Amino acid sequence: MATAEAAKGRGRVTVFSMFGPVFGYASSLVDGRRVAYVGPVTPGMHWRKVWLMADRCCRQTEGEDAKARWIISQANRALTCGSGVVVRLPDAEWEMEAGGWQVDFNPDWCHQDSLATGPLSIPLLTPEQIEPKPTFYPHYAV
Repeated sequence: MATAEAAKGRGRVTVFSMFGPVFGYASSLVDGRRVAYVGPVTPGMHWRKVWLMADRCCRQTEGEDAKARWIISQANRALTCGSGVVVRLPDAEWEMEAGGWQVDFNPDWCHQDSLATGPLSIPLLTPEQIEPKPTFYPHYAV
């Protein structure tokens, strides 16, 4: 696992709720590699929360690579199936701060070569869209 660099882009963004908190999912082509960016958009939510969720939902024996695959699978599930989708933005600006974690996949996973997690901002979102959503499983987000 490497430290993720700052990134920004414009394109399709899926905003989805997972166990209450709201996350954003965007992707970009960087140096010929497809990078997925997943991060919380709920105010006050630390980006490592998604890794804690993966810890709780994966087997204890799983490594960081499997947890990264779980994270990208949840984001891809929201994109393709609409699970927990708050809003789909076909063309929006987004920005991820530096300092999060990046994991490369070999082979690719969910049509992505790499996953970057960190603080994500999407200026188009409203306060109602980024507030935590009701869930039957709040214990996974604690």
